[in-house]
Amino acid sequence: LDEDSALLRLLAAEAQLRLYRTRKEQAYLTTARALIEPVTKSGVVNGETRAEALLVAGDVALYAGMWDAAEGFYSDAGSFSQTEYIGLAIQKRAEQRLQGLRNGTFKRYLPSSDSEVPRIIAGREALVRGSAGPIIILDPGHGGGDVGATSAHGGQEKEITLDIARRVKALLERLYQMKVQLTRDDDIFVPLARRAALANRKDGAVFVSLHVNASEKHDADGFEAYYLDNTNDEASRKLAERENGVPQGGAVDDLSFMLSDLIQSGKMEDSIVLTRSVEAGVRSKVLRSHRDLRSLGVKKAPFYVLVGAHMPCSLIEMFFVDNPVEGRKLRDESFRSALAAGIAEGIFKFLQNT
Repeated sequence: LDEDSALLRLLAAEAQLRLYRTRKEQAYLTTARALIEPVTKSGVVNGETRAEALLVAGDVALYAGMWDAAEGFYSDAGSFSQTEYIGLAIQKRAEQRLQGLRNGTFKRYLPSSDSEVPRIIAGREALVRGSAGPIIILDPGHGGGDVGATSAHGGQEKEITLDIARRVKALLERLYQMKVQLTRDDDIFVPLARRAALANRKDGAVFVSLHVNASEKHDADGFEAYYLDNTNDEASRKLAERENGVPQGGAVDDLSFMLSDLIQSGKMEDSIVLTRSVEAGVRSKVLRSHRDLRSLGVKKAPFYVLVGAHMPCSLIEMFFVDNPVEGRKLRDESFRSALAAGIAEGIFKFLQNT
């Protein structure tokens, strides 16, 4: 297993547990066990990922009533995290799980596998976010050695997305008093699967991934807003392949779409509303004053970075950096600020209305 595949399996197993809690169908536990077992046994995946997988395997065993097996997985997770110097977080969670087993708590309540600190399922809806308010997760696309799309004038996607993400964050915090977390706040590379995983760990209210576009002939133009779904549209599939790092014409990973179906089936409608809200915000703040630009509307495509997100999510293509007109505008400070204002307004209005 490579790291991304292991993370996708981990997230898929957690999704199966969520479905089991809702529907109480044994097939979900069976699938979760099949998904997580290779990760717990792999000697090549990241230590943190393997320790998380051991915790999830323990939760699967708990739901199946296999108390001894669950205790073994939790013990392994705690000792493995110590050996790998992962830190105290996973070790503490494993210890809490073990304590819950030994004092009989889990005979009545089962742990939530998707939270940083285990929480009792009973009354979970009242606990989510509480009075702290929603957390917005912004994902500046690419980073580090992955520069993304480029222009003839040296503009790089990784720089543009980070700069605009910081502007959106500042606006949401100052104007709307919202909490915002960036998946990266520096020029570093973050694997796609880790971005959605971070959003889940932070219990994000929405997840918005920011990108700029490019075309083969450098003459395409327009702003696009996407939600996660499969599509028969060739242009959208090619864009998704580029953003996913898949060779042109490459096959889309079946596990990714299985996970998409599991998680986003309950969030699809909200994701569409979020995407439309952000597109409308950009229309209001940018297109009204830049008549030479246009929106290509709301679309759907299979973007890996959105796979596994437990909340409404969107991917935004903020014009074409290799288009002479749009590339020049993307270098302009005032244009970037207007674009950030549109995105921030769209996120705020979505949360306000939902």
